[in-house]
Amino acid sequence: FKLRSKATIATRNALDELGFLEVETPIMTKSTPEGARDYLIPSRVHGGEFYAMPQSPQLFKQLLMVGGFDRYFQIAKCFRDEDLRADRQPEFTQIDVELSFCDQEDVIEIGEKLIHSIFTKCGFDIPKKFNRMTYSDAMEFYGSDKPDMRYDLKMVDVMDIFERCDNEIFSNIAKDSKKNRIKALKVPKGDEIFSKRQMKGFEEYVRKFGAAGLGYFQMKEDGLKGPLTKFFTEDDIQAIIERCELEVGDAVFFGAGNKKLVWDYMGRFRIYLAELMNIIPKDTFEFLWVMDFPMFEIEEGKMKAMHHPFTMPVTDENGKIVFDDLEDLQSIAYDIVVNGTELGGGSIRIHKEEIQKEVFKLMAIPDDEAEEKFGFLLDAFKYGAPPHGGFALGLDRMIMLMTGASSIREVIAFPKTQKAQCILTQAPSPVDNEQLNDLSIRIRKQVDAYVR
Repeated sequence: FKLRSKATIATRNALDELGFLEVETPIMTKSTPEGARDYLIPSRVHGGEFYAMPQSPQLFKQLLMVGGFDRYFQIAKCFRDEDLRADRQPEFTQIDVELSFCDQEDVIEIGEKLIHSIFTKCGFDIPKKFNRMTYSDAMEFYGSDKPDMRYDLKMVDVMDIFERCDNEIFSNIAKDSKKNRIKALKVPKGDEIFSKRQMKGFEEYVRKFGAAGLGYFQMKEDGLKGPLTKFFTEDDIQAIIERCELEVGDAVFFGAGNKKLVWDYMGRFRIYLAELMNIIPKDTFEFLWVMDFPMFEIEEGKMKAMHHPFTMPVTDENGKIVFDDLEDLQSIAYDIVVNGTELGGGSIRIHKEEIQKEVFKLMAIPDDEAEEKFGFLLDAFKYGAPPHGGFALGLDRMIMLMTGASSIREVIAFPKTQKAQCILTQAPSPVDNEQLNDLSIRIRKQVDAYVR
């Protein structure tokens, strides 16, 4: 907790030196669709109506930019009613930063200066500039939008080679490069490290994440060996050796199928192998900007914003949103990743009413719903909002990484359990009927609060 205190002091000092003004935004606000479920607060004065606790100060900080606060920051409490895991809590703290009249490079420069200052003041030696990678490259090479760059194990594409193979399943998958992928993951000296039985056992690991199977080759003194070699010509076997840069003693694993599925299980498999081989360096930080994210993604058959609906999409020279396929539309968004953990992220924001309305339409948000939930923001844009952008860093995650803790619960003074309960105070807990009556609330039946 001394480290956490140092980090917050360093944050305030660094941003003060950069000309930022600390402004607190409301905790009781309006429920808006931002991804996770909101925590709701019933109003006594306005019976049957509710405040929401903010998932982030996103809309307020944009309104501050419209109102003339050109550089804002806040160490903000945020609240999200979502399924919990090691790096999530129902309430968490983020370092929230926004500035006006900026582009992506300005925001990244501020982000690097801030992170360098915090880590340096906390006793860590990190570079002043961070490497960059596109979202597309991160997924294609590492199977993750938050790749751990402390070790190699890089995937390569072998679709063209497998399209020519004498196996109908692989060749059919390879024919559709829009939807599918066939990825090869070379493991240096893998044939010497892992037994044949272990290699076959890896198939069970990837099946847990939806894989149909996992192919492999071994690079021997007398050439490439493995169950799949019979499906390839000598020329294509040589092409695999060259494409994967195989040397004697190496092993190479193959995943094939729907691209999102392949990215996911091969990305997980990469991490699993690195842990098995104990090749992940300790006590080092590898920072990476992941950039050029898609604007939208399909989730449960619905189009949703990958970051949030206020992110600026890439436009043409006339300021128009142009795309052939909505899934290919890019946004001006960026995440900061360290050691395979998303430390934070941000974007350049939409600052024009017509673009914001068009994004809502692309997300199938009707005009009346957009007006009801975001009318105050759309009205603000009519008064000439400046171009603006920013980012947020997870303070809890940052301290978790600095200390080497396995969960953010270890760096929060009074954390909740994985069932979102406070063991100390027994919250959440029932309240008496008088309080409920004051709030115009009636409990229909008693249920386990965590049952969904």
